[in-house]
Amino acid sequence: MNIVVYRTRKSFDYKVDPFAPSSFENNWKNNRQDWLVIKDDKAEIFRCRCQSVANYCFGKGATADTVSYGDTIYPGRFFLKCFVDPRDFFGEIHAITKTTDYDGQLIDRHAMQTTKDGYQNGRWLLHSMYSKKLGDDTTYAWSSGCIITSSADLKAFNTVLHAYKIQPGETIEGEIIEDF
Repeated sequence: MNIVVYRTRKSFDYKVDPFAPSSFENNWKNNRQDWLVIKDDKAEIFRCRCQSVANYCFGKGATADTVSYGDTIYPGRFFLKCFVDPRDFFGEIHAITKTTDYDGQLIDRHAMQTTKDGYQNGRWLLHSMYSKKLGDDTTYAWSSGCIITSSADLKAFNTVLHAYKIQPGETIEGEIIEDF
């Protein structure tokens, strides 16, 4: 089994007004244009829409170093550590590990980055759009570098993993492929 994220160029065009500052009001365009896919040895067994480009790049989400979407996972290989501690997230979530972001920074085996001063920051995850405050999914997926699906799609994704007997902490190899 492996995971593939098919990212489209359109996902990087997330500002309604390209000249206005980043904000919740401005960064929702082309939301969830990418595909999250599970494949086994024979075929594609699951597919859903996802947000894989960091569009929450303002306020406390403004952590990128080179470009506004710099915390977006760079195309190539990553590993998904399954069924990790959700902390403040809803449902069963997964950690994205052993890869880099567009800023060229390592996302380590703990789904974290370590600053030059030795502090850990961020947590790259696959999680849903669910908001505990709203008690439902948000209208748009807001990513600081994570891969985000609807709650229903994350539940269906997890149903496939459970059917394949994937255990908490087990890792699945993944790849991000861009169409350009």
